Amino acid sequence: MEQHVLSILIFLPIVAALGLMAMPTKDPRAIRIAALTASLFNAVFALSLAGTFVAGVGGPQFEVNADWLPSLGIRYHLGVDGLSLVLVLITTLLTPFAIFASFGLIKEKVRGYYAWLLLLSAGMVGAVVSLNVFLFYVFFELMLIPAFFLIGIWGGPNRVKATVKFVVYTIVGSLLMFVAILFLAYTHFAQAGSWSFEVQDLVTTALTGKAMWWAFAAFVLAFAIKAGLWPFHTWAPDTYVEAPAPVTFLVSGVMGKIGAYGFLRFALPLFPVAAHRAQPWLMTLALIGIIYAAWVALAQSDIKRLLAYSSISHMAVIMLGVFALDPQAWTGAVFMFMAHALGTGGLFLMSGMLGTRKGTEISAYGGIAKAMPWFTTAFLILALASIGLPGLNGFIGEFLILLGSYTSQNAITIIATTSVIWGACYMLWMISRTYFGDMKSEPQPKNPPKGFVPAIRDLSLGEAIVLVPIAIAIIGTGFFPQPLLKRIDPSVEVSLGALQKAAGMPVTTVEAAVPTGAVGGNPQ
Repeated sequence: MEQHVLSILIFLPIVAALGLMAMPTKDPRAIRIAALTASLFNAVFALSLAGTFVAGVGGPQFEVNADWLPSLGIRYHLGVDGLSLVLVLITTLLTPFAIFASFGLIKEKVRGYYAWLLLLSAGMVGAVVSLNVFLFYVFFELMLIPAFFLIGIWGGPNRVKATVKFVVYTIVGSLLMFVAILFLAYTHFAQAGSWSFEVQDLVTTALTGKAMWWAFAAFVLAFAIKAGLWPFHTWAPDTYVEAPAPVTFLVSGVMGKIGAYGFLRFALPLFPVAAHRAQPWLMTLALIGIIYAAWVALAQSDIKRLLAYSSISHMAVIMLGVFALDPQAWTGAVFMFMAHALGTGGLFLMSGMLGTRKGTEISAYGGIAKAMPWFTTAFLILALASIGLPGLNGFIGEFLILLGSYTSQNAITIIATTSVIWGACYMLWMISRTYFGDMKSEPQPKNPPKGFVPAIRDLSLGEAIVLVPIAIAIIGTGFFPQPLLKRIDPSVEVSLGALQKAAGMPVTTVEAAVPTGAVGGNPQ
């Protein structure tokens, strides 16, 4: 079973999605339960993978390597290491929450919605465990199809515009990357006499001059668009706002991270010299994204749009760590995959819950903490994690990123550190206007009818089932980050060490930045 677990994580949701479409019943409840059950089984398989994952090994584990089109060097090659393990876990563990959170939101075309949601999960897992570049590209593109339908059919009033922008941006970047992949494989064939799309073969392929820079630029464009890096971010606010909240939860929480992962796994290792020379420019783009998105967030009057720009700013922090080419920064970036998915992704879910009450305009609220104390508590935990409060997991990732980035580009990092201030400004401003102050009156009938539900109501049982585990995970990984960090560190040393050596950089290693059981993850 262990040697097939990665294939199970990919194909179980696909089979489940096909099963949903073939189910004879039209009962929405039965369809929802079937989708949730399939996602829970997949989550259990992912947890079993994490439990048997060997922490001290830097290379891929649970490998599957079989012929697909052997004459062209295209193989069904899967594997998971510390860089991809985090994304596998957050994809498979967050999917059941997204499905459960959809129960009260999606009331039309239920069968198709849950089928596409399962297929989105399958595509994202496939992309992060692929070790053959061609196979990665297949899954990278397949992610787009479920997202297209989920946003275009079940999205908000401006869903068509948002979907078209999202698809056009992504396809343009992906097609250019595909051309670069083919060119890289052809160059390998010219040098080695055989076709290969395997990462370990392509990293040995020598590219110089303009060819290297054009190929590198194509990879950078594709992954920068997917990650929402400035100035390729403009699809993200509209997409995040118009998509149903559970879809935004997965797209912002996982899909954007796959763009950052693409840099770690493919773009930087395949072109180490170009990556090293372009580092100051790439870190500058990340810096602009951090500041720009945070300032724009300050001007928003809608909770969901504010969170969209907050997500872009935090993704830029992750990209700063990726481009730093420093082991601590890479470890922090991978840890931040999880922290951002739980914190900002959870806030998107909560914005959807607010949307079912009185919409997401900040002006519609005020002082609701008095009527919604438990909802307010959950929102505060997620928001403070997003800000980077010590004791919560957002602090660990941001601290390691900024610490590692400082060793690479200290001036850029000093300015980037102000992201903590700007994040606190827009998040606390939104919280104060929404939850505190004078509560706005809400007309209530004198004799409410049976089953009447007020617009301002505290957490329901279903909402608590979604939010309580997320809050516990945020606090738990904030106080005890080491179990995850010790699985990330060896893969960072292997991948980044090879990149640094190929680029002629000093080879550095990950230091024990966070002791086991440190309260708040305070560094030694």
